[in-house]
Amino acid sequence: MMPDVIQDNAYRYFATTVALVTTDGKWGQNVMAAEWAMQVSYEPMLLAIFVHDSPTLWNIKEAGAFGVNIAADDQAELVNIAGGYSGTEIAKLAIPGTFQTYAGKSVPLIKGCALACECRVVSVQEMGDHVMVVGEAVSATFDEKKSPLIYTRGNYRKIGSKLASGRKTVRLSPKAFAEFKRMSGGQFVLKAAAAVVRDDGKKKKKKTLFVRIGNSWMLPAAVPERGTDYKKALSVHLASMGVQAEIGEILGIERVMLKSAGKQALRANFVVFSCTARAKEGEEKEEEEGWFLRPPRNLLLKSLLLFQQT
Repeated sequence: MMPDVIQDNAYRYFATTVALVTTDGKWGQNVMAAEWAMQVSYEPMLLAIFVHDSPTLWNIKEAGAFGVNIAADDQAELVNIAGGYSGTEIAKLAIPGTFQTYAGKSVPLIKGCALACECRVVSVQEMGDHVMVVGEAVSATFDEKKSPLIYTRGNYRKIGSKLASGRKTVRLSPKAFAEFKRMSGGQFVLKAAAAVVRDDGKKKKKKTLFVRIGNSWMLPAAVPERGTDYKKALSVHLASMGVQAEIGEILGIERVMLKSAGKQALRANFVVFSCTARAKEGEEKEEEEGWFLRPPRNLLLKSLLLFQQT
């Protein structure tokens, strides 16, 4: 069993939104504050809430419906009221000047929230000292001008400023950008495996293999299918180029933002591996691929070459 000192403090390090869960049934219209409320499926859209044995749960079991209203960061006072009293004590939704509601199909929904969903119950299951209720969203409204209230370490907080992505910006010609866009297959992020292929000869100066994209050069790269081993995908790709390479350890992951003319941009992650292969003599020439003692001109994604120094 987990030591009490850990169990009594670990939960404080989670950060959550706060849902105002609304119900209507035999025990009257009610609202409670639920820190544990989350989306658990995209299609269908399923939401899960975790509640105790209470008027909220009684109404849910009787009516088969509930509302999930994600509190906005200006609704902390409403959350305090909803979470501070039980529906057996007072009719919280009837308090003047507090909750403003509008009628859903089966439950009241609360105005001013960042998101309000009406759900049909699909599952009720005991989970430890709580009951998990999963519902399918049958309707939803949201306000893009509202930000959700955050609860962590016993306090309500607002969402802070957006963090920088940490990606290096690489500017490309329209032709090169179009090729990477094609490689991405329409995905939000291009995820590729790149190979730093060095000549395994005995010369002090090692040649490196580059491939041409448009008028630029870069390291050989493949886009593995989801769930495919990246090393195997690289091996197959290099073999298709006529390069029998021995793929070594992973050198790192380079995260970049590819940009072209106008506002065109594409996020790209390159998982870089070390490789060795034998360069053929006299292949320092600018064709579709070539071995070079030093980086050729117009090298694309120069930051990937940093891994050659490891």
